[in-house]
Amino acid sequence: TVAALTVRFGLIGTEAAPVRVTVEDVNGDGRDDLRLTFAIQSTGIPCGATLVSLTGQTTSEQTIHGSDTIMTTGCN
Repeated sequence: TVAALTVRFGLIGTEAAPVRVTVEDVNGDGRDDLRLTFAIQSTGIPCGATLVSLTGQTTSEQTIHGSDTIMTTGCN
């Protein structure tokens, strides 16, 4: 029930809009999953960041927010 076009992802969760939205069963449980792809450059996530956030709304306009730890790779 996530309204995909309201989702933003990045360092504080307001930076990047999805550049690709697909719905498919990615984990084999028989239920469709929402898969969002973001342009790395748009996220504002610097090399060495350890926490990212995601914000958005459901189709009934409830606010959603989540965060998780990350490890950046390929940094120079």
